[in-house]
Amino acid sequence: MSNFEKITETPEALGAFLESLTVINSPWEDGFHNAFCGTCGKTDCGICPHQDKRNNPLWWLKLGEKPGEVLGLSIRIKAAFPILWDREYYTVSEKKKETRAPCICCDNTGKVTIKGTEYICPRCRGDWRERETVGEATVYSVAKWVLEKVDTNKYGTMLTFKQTNSTGNYGGSLQIRQADFHDMVGKERIGKPVKLYDNYKEVMGEVKRLNAAEREKHAKNDA
Repeated sequence: MSNFEKITETPEALGAFLESLTVINSPWEDGFHNAFCGTCGKTDCGICPHQDKRNNPLWWLKLGEKPGEVLGLSIRIKAAFPILWDREYYTVSEKKKETRAPCICCDNTGKVTIKGTEYICPRCRGDWRERETVGEATVYSVAKWVLEKVDTNKYGTMLTFKQTNSTGNYGGSLQIRQADFHDMVGKERIGKPVKLYDNYKEVMGEVKRLNAAEREKHAKNDA
């Protein structure tokens, strides 16, 4: 067996050989800095939690062996909660709903009785309401999202979510920048800030609170 065959027989053998060399600006050190140092906020490298990978050719040689792992690339982000593919997330969705005046002909029944015979109200056509719009109410509901895309460059990471329960033709789109990962407040396509939740009960509680407040507001206006 030649020396080349010996040192390349296994990743461990090649790693041990490379580690024995005195190398300046080695590719495994460059890989270490790209993977861990760029997003590290520590000032003391002596307490690095990845110290076992520093100047470790074997670690570098094995990069890319896991499905979906890109050679030499490692992205680590801190967020308010874990961001995973195929996991469902939630936001509070709102929709404006017109309120119309009650029908003055049928007393909000949709029907009229003429000479003992019941007919559909000729004014509102059974809809109970006038065509005249007298106000507008906001109705809140839960929008559901899944992670669609992750974009990363030297300025940070951007998460893009797509809505799974949209009734529109194009669906919803929500983007959250890395600077907002701490509270997960992003912007929808129309540019309005919206908070992303990972707990359905929590977001449903907020929806119920907002709808109750809206009903109370209109009750006071009608009084």
